[in-house]
Amino acid sequence: MDSIISLENGSGAFLRNNGKYLLIKRSAERKIAPNVWSCVGGHMEQNEINNPLDTCLREIAEETGIEKEHIINLKLRYIIIRRFENTIRQNYIYFGETNMERFIDTDEGKLYWIKEEELLNREYTQTYTAMLQHYINNKDKQEKITVGVAGNINGKLKMNWTMVEDFK
Repeated sequence: MDSIISLENGSGAFLRNNGKYLLIKRSAERKIAPNVWSCVGGHMEQNEINNPLDTCLREIAEETGIEKEHIINLKLRYIIIRRFENTIRQNYIYFGETNMERFIDTDEGKLYWIKEEELLNREYTQTYTAMLQHYINNKDKQEKITVGVAGNINGKLKMNWTMVEDFK
C-alpha cells in the first residue's frame, strides 16, 4: 500500500510598482523555506480551497497592508506543483500592479522593492527560481496560465511547463 499523500495549497503575488517588485525575505523562523526570498503569500484557509484569489488578496493585506482597491491587473499566471516527501504542494501565483509603495512590517520576514533586472539575483526556492526565469523569458509572449510541474532528473529539478487552455 502506498503511503498517504497529503495536499497543501497556497497562493501568492508578485506585485509591481514603478518597475520594482515587492518581495519578502522570509524570516529564519519560518517552517517552510526560511531565509529565502519569495512573493507575498501563504497557505489557503479551509474556506478558500476553491478560490486562490481570495487567499492571495488576504495574504497581501495581512503581510503588506495593501488592500485590494490598490491592486491593479492581478492575474493568475502560474500554478506550480511539486512533491515534498508525502505532500503535494500546489501554489497559485499571480502577477499584478499596485499604486502603493508603503507597506506594513510583518513577522513573516522583511519586505523590499526589488528592480526587475535584479529579480533573479536572490535566493528563492528552486521552483520559484525556475518560475521567475520562465516569467522573465516569456512575459511579453503570452498571458495564459502556465503550469509548472517539478520533476527530478538525476537529483536535479526539471520543471515541465505547459499552458492551461480550454480544448473546446
